Parts: sequence; C-alpha cells; structure tokens
Amino acid sequence: MATGVLLGWIGRNLCRFAFLGKTIFCTVLLLLFWMGVEVGSNPYITQNIVRLGGQSLLLSAAGTLGSILLAKWVYSRFFSGSLGKRLVEEGESAEARRNGSVPETDVRNDSQEGSSWKSTLLTLGAFVLGCFIGYGVSLPEGFKEWDISLYILYALMFQVGLNIGSDPKIKETLRQVRPRLLLVPVATWTGTLLFCALASFLLVRWSLWDCLAVGSGFAYYSLSSILITELKSASLGLTAATELGVIALMANILREIITIVGAPFFVKYFGKLAPICAGGATTMDTTLPAVTQACGKEWVFVSMFHAVLVDLSVPFLVSFFCSL
Repeated sequence: MATGVLLGWIGRNLCRFAFLGKTIFCTVLLLLFWMGVEVGSNPYITQNIVRLGGQSLLLSAAGTLGSILLAKWVYSRFFSGSLGKRLVEEGESAEARRNGSVPETDVRNDSQEGSSWKSTLLTLGAFVLGCFIGYGVSLPEGFKEWDISLYILYALMFQVGLNIGSDPKIKETLRQVRPRLLLVPVATWTGTLLFCALASFLLVRWSLWDCLAVGSGFAYYSLSSILITELKSASLGLTAATELGVIALMANILREIITIVGAPFFVKYFGKLAPICAGGATTMDTTLPAVTQACGKEWVFVSMFHAVLVDLSVPFLVSFFCSL
C-alpha cells in the first residue's frame, strides 16, 4: 500500500489514473469470489451459516448503534450552533471551488443511487457465486496450497495506495481541515469499537479482539473480511479464520444497508451526523446519495472528509486487532 501511495504521488502529473476505480472494483470482485470458493468448500461453515448470520447481525447493529449515539452527542455539542454551521459552509465552498460549481446533491440522484446498489449486489453476487462453486465443485489441492487470496489482496492494497497517492484533491482537502471536523471520524471509531466490545460479551465463540477486528471494517466489507481471514489463519486456524471473515463480510454489508435504509430515521432522532457516522468508510461512495438526501448538500464535504479518514484506518485497525 505504501509503495502504491509513493508511486501514485510521483506519477500524479505524468499520467491519469482514472482506470483505477474499475480495476480496484474488479480486484474486489475476484477477492470475494475466491473467498466464496473457500467458504463453500468448507463444510463446517456451510452447516453453520445461520448461526454466523446471527452473530453478524449483532455486531453490525452494535457498531451502528454506538456510532450514531456518539454522533448525536458530537452534533449537539459541536455542530448544532453557528460555529458548526460555518464549518459546514466552509467545507461546501471548498468542494464547490474544486468542482467549479456547487453540486446539486440536495436532489436525489437516482442513477448514482442505482449504481451504488448495483455495485453492492455485484460484490455480494461474486461471493455467493464463489460459495456455490466451492460447494459443488471439487477443486484440486494445488489451489489451496497456492494461497491465491493473499496475492490478490497484495494487488488490491497496491491499487488502493496508488489511488490515494494520485488523488489531486488530497492537498486541497487537507487545507480545509478544521480540528472540529476530526470529531466526526472519532465518533465513528469510538462508538463502533466501544459497542462491538460490549457485544463481545454475548459471543462466547469470539474474543474481544476478534469482535473489534470485525467492527473495524466500518462497512468496508471486502477489504476487512479478506484481511481478517488472512491475518487470523495463523492463530485461529483456517476454518475459524474463514468463519470470522464471513462474519465480517456479512456484518459490514448489513451496516451499509442499514445506513442506506435508515438515513432519514437517523437524522430525525440522532442529528445530521448520524447517517455519516453510521455509513463508516462508505460515505464518499455507496451511501453518499442516501446521506445527501437525508442531511442536505451542505454536508457532502463533511461526509467525504469523514470517509477518507475512516477508509484509511480500516487496514491498520483490522491488522492491529488481528495481531492481539
């Protein structure tokens, strides 16, 4: 990932990296497909899928609830007054300067929202297809020995780093950062991890650190699930690590869906930061239309700033908790 960031920064003025969005998405599909193959070929996991779904729902609900409760406190304490409003307006103006005009994001963008659902369904479909193939087809032993998913993961992390390093908006975004805006991702991190820690007391099968690793996905289901499966194999064994990876995948997909469906409810009862914190790392892409519709266009900059920091934290936090 660090190599990708460095090369992206060096080459940002030499070539365009517009293709990275598509290649990253294709790599994610390939990763989830292969993870599905490994899950489907494991009889222990296929026989316990209902139990895994229940554990996923518990961790997803706990992480989402914790983030929106902290978001409510941060919003009422720091963003509901005139100073908070001015910070939001400054971010909106900065976003407008970068784009040349103020985006009409207060109106529901059906094509963008449809594309978000399409990408979510495609990633979920890749995983399900892999499960069916793994369950119905007997794969050669050589495939398991090659550890294919690890090399695909390396390719994904390199592309993610390249995408970050080549982004021309990073310097401008950092210039607009105000200390108070940092409280938004802090609310997401703190609320999610605190409530996932509480949920761990109800899950005898998994340790506190396992539950925190799942929560650290912050709705970034593809990367977190693969990382957990790879990093926990040494300590838990392949079967248990794959089981935990499946829980992470389902829990973070559920968090994304909860945010898209529940955004208006969150705003009404928990304030305008609640859908942003609930969406975690997805509030600059898949959940952005729902957040914009519920909160208003003036919160787009806050949503994207929040997503960048949470997105960057996922590989580090997941890796950290997996090592404990």
